[in-house]
Amino acid sequence: MLHLSHATSSARDGGVAAAITDLITAQLNAGGSAEWLTAEHWPAWCRDRQLRRAATERKPALAHLHGLWRSPTRIAPALARTGLPVVVSPHGMLDPWALAHSRWKKHLVEMLWEQRALHSAVALQALCQSEADAIAATGLTAPIALIPNGVELPDPAAALPSPPWSDLLPPGGRVLLFLGRFHPKKGTLPLLMAWGSLVAEAERHGWWLAMVGYGDDGSLARMVESQGLPRCSVHGPCFGEQKAACLSKAAAFILPSFSEGLPMAALEAMSWSLPALLSPACHLPEAIAAGAALAVDPEQVVLRHRLIQLFNLSEAERSAMGAKGRELMATRFSWPRIAHQTAELYGWLLGGGEAPDFVQQPRR
Repeated sequence: MLHLSHATSSARDGGVAAAITDLITAQLNAGGSAEWLTAEHWPAWCRDRQLRRAATERKPALAHLHGLWRSPTRIAPALARTGLPVVVSPHGMLDPWALAHSRWKKHLVEMLWEQRALHSAVALQALCQSEADAIAATGLTAPIALIPNGVELPDPAAALPSPPWSDLLPPGGRVLLFLGRFHPKKGTLPLLMAWGSLVAEAERHGWWLAMVGYGDDGSLARMVESQGLPRCSVHGPCFGEQKAACLSKAAAFILPSFSEGLPMAALEAMSWSLPALLSPACHLPEAIAAGAALAVDPEQVVLRHRLIQLFNLSEAERSAMGAKGRELMATRFSWPRIAHQTAELYGWLLGGGEAPDFVQQPRR
């Protein structure tokens, strides 16, 4: 199977690249075949042609495209015309909030090629039910496979470096961690406004806010510095062991997004047994129902209320929430389970027979 996306780096393609990396690893570990091509290797003027040629030369049984609005979907109709089955995973990019952002540009792209790309797919992958509903609402008639992102359960006893905030906190300080792209859709502004309104509460309970991420050319850090926001630090991107260090040393995780597919950062945080504060746009109602997370809206007053609720939890209560989150990741979001589901999907698309039980047929 051939995976196609914009870039291999999480710094250039966010959680999409991280999800593909782990999915391919899981597919190979399960005995499947998987290869990954990205558009980043060629200059813009010849990127589509080169990507199409490279994909065709590999003669895959099926192409799995990840993300929208870029080279992989521009070449999807041409790949489909050769008889190659194409699966498209929007990764949240058909979410209503995401569609409204830069709407006129996306409408132009939609008319030029995106609709043809989506209609060329033999199936689409949705990360959650709300994304499946958003896909169906566009009028697409291809089957929709409901397969989430996954996560590897980390070893909490692993030796790791110090997190980037280690020199800033006094002994016993607790860190509320935001980890991800610094983008307005992530709810960073209402989070900082809420934090600034309850610094005294945070100090009384020993909490600090650490913002770890990338993508805004330092504007978030400059804003925090210019406003002198207490007990808040902004750090650059962390990957690998550095990211694991952030997750292992934090006391809780927050993601008050306006729009997501299925956020890898939230899954990783819960795999590290962190109690989480998640907005509905994170599409993880299972975490709320399991008692692993508190529901928040990306709005200052609601965030303030939930943060105070977090501050007042006992250590035992936070530990219990974290344990529920790790259990949820083990049972519902493990990569081996997801690799098995993708193998089922590919096998059905290539060999026919009865559709897997996670495949939905949109109304026609």
